[in-house]
Amino acid sequence: MPEPVSMREAGGLPAEERLTRATVAIAHTSEKHRSYETIYALAERALNHLGGMREFVKPGQTVLIKPNVTVFYTAEEGCTTDPYLVAAVARMAKEAGAARVMVGESSGGTFNSIRNMKTVGIAAAAEHEGAELVDLGSEHTPNRRLGIEYGKVLREAILPAPLLDADVIIDMPKAKNHEHTKITGALKNWVGVVNQQWRQQNHGWKDTAARFMDIMTVARPHLCVADAIICGEGDGPIANLPHWAGCVIASTDPVATDVTIARLLGHDILNSDYINEAAERGIGVKDRIDYVGDPLEIASFQAWHNHADFSYFPVNFLVGNGVTMEGTVGHVKSALDSMVRRGELNEVIWLNGTPTIMIGEIDDPHFEEHLRQGPYLVFDDAAKPQYKNDPRVFFVPGHPVLRTAMPSLMVGLSARIPGNAILQWQQFQRWGMSNMKYGTPARRALTVAQTVAAAAALAGAGVLLANGARKFARWLFWAD
Repeated sequence: MPEPVSMREAGGLPAEERLTRATVAIAHTSEKHRSYETIYALAERALNHLGGMREFVKPGQTVLIKPNVTVFYTAEEGCTTDPYLVAAVARMAKEAGAARVMVGESSGGTFNSIRNMKTVGIAAAAEHEGAELVDLGSEHTPNRRLGIEYGKVLREAILPAPLLDADVIIDMPKAKNHEHTKITGALKNWVGVVNQQWRQQNHGWKDTAARFMDIMTVARPHLCVADAIICGEGDGPIANLPHWAGCVIASTDPVATDVTIARLLGHDILNSDYINEAAERGIGVKDRIDYVGDPLEIASFQAWHNHADFSYFPVNFLVGNGVTMEGTVGHVKSALDSMVRRGELNEVIWLNGTPTIMIGEIDDPHFEEHLRQGPYLVFDDAAKPQYKNDPRVFFVPGHPVLRTAMPSLMVGLSARIPGNAILQWQQFQRWGMSNMKYGTPARRALTVAQTVAAAAALAGAGVLLANGARKFARWLFWAD
C-alpha cells in the first residue's frame, strides 16, 4: 500500500523499511606498513564481526563495489579508496560465491572514471581479483529511468543499469574532510553512482543532499566498508592531508557509517546535511549505534578542518552574490586547493603573475590594477556584465559552474604571460618538458594549456588561443 502523499513529500520510507538500530564494526591496526595481506586481514576482521562476507553475498549473485575515486589522487594522499581494500573486498565476494563482481565509479567533473581508477591503482587491484571495471558516469553505460515513490525532491531519476541490476551493492567510501558537507563518507559517495550529465544537472544546489538521498530510497548499499586507513584532513575533498588512522569500518547502515567517520575525524555530526537528510528518511540511524570490534577511541583524532574563508589563497579572490559554496564557489575553491596542495599554483604565479578570481555578482574597485597583476578569471553567469564581457578577462560561463571548474581554471590561469616573453618562454619550455614527462595528469593538463597560451602571448593573441586550448586540454585529459 503506497504511503500518503504528505508522507512521501516528507521523504520518509515506510515504517517496515526504516532502520531503527545499527551495528558498526571497527578493525584497527597500529602497523603502518600497508600490504595486500595486512589490509585483507584488517577487512576480514571487520567483516567477521558482522558475520563475514557470506552473510551478504550468496552464490551466483552479482556484486557492485562502489569506491570513492572522484579524482586521480591516491589513497596515500587521503583522497581515494585504498586499492588493497577494494581488492580484498572483491576477493571476499568471489570467495563467497559471487558470479560477477564489478567495481564502478562516476568520477567528478569531466574526469574519466576508468582512467582515474587506473591512475590510483584500483583498476589493476580489482582486475587481479577477477573484477570488472564499470564507468557508471559514461554515456556508453546503459541507464534506466526509475520512479522515486518516497522522494523528498525527486520523483524520478536516471540511474545506471549496473547499479540497478546488482544483487549486492557494497559502498566503499574514503574517510576524509569535505569543504561543505564536513565529511565524505558512505552517503556522499552516492553522488558518484549516477550518469555524469545527470549529476551535472542535480549537483551543486542547496538541496543536493536531499536529491541524492532520494536516490538512496530506491538504490542503497547492502554493506558499507569504509577506508579509514589513511584518512584525509584539511582542505578536502581533493586537497586533503593524509592522517594515518589504521581503521576499516563496516556496517549495513550508511548513516551509522558516516556518524562513525565523523566521530573518528572529530566532527560534529549535526553539521552534516547528508547524515541529517538520510536519517530523516529512515535510511539509517545517527544514534542507537552498537559498536563491535576495536574501540573507536584508539584511532580517533581531531582533524584539521577546511579553511573557512579564502584569505589563505595567494591570489585576489572575490566572491559575490548569486553563487553558493555547494555550487560554483566550492568547485573553484576545491580546484585551487588542489593546486596549492601540490605546489602548482605557485608555479603559475611565478610564470604569469598574481591571478584574480571573481565568482558571482560583486564589484572590484581595483579592477584595472588586478588586470595588470596577472590573469583575471570570472566565473558564473551571476557575474556583472562589465566584468564577464570585458575582453581582457577569461570568463567561464554557467550557473553553477561544476564539471568545467578545474579545466577552465587551469586554462584561464595560463592566459597571460607578462614581462619578458622570450625569456619566460625559454624558462617555460624547460619546466614544461619536465612536467609532460614526469608530471601528474593535472600537471600535464596545466602544461598543455600554458604551452598554447605562452606561444599565443608571443604572437600577441594569448587570451584568444588560450580559450581555444580549453577544448584541447579537455580532450587530452578528461574526455570520455
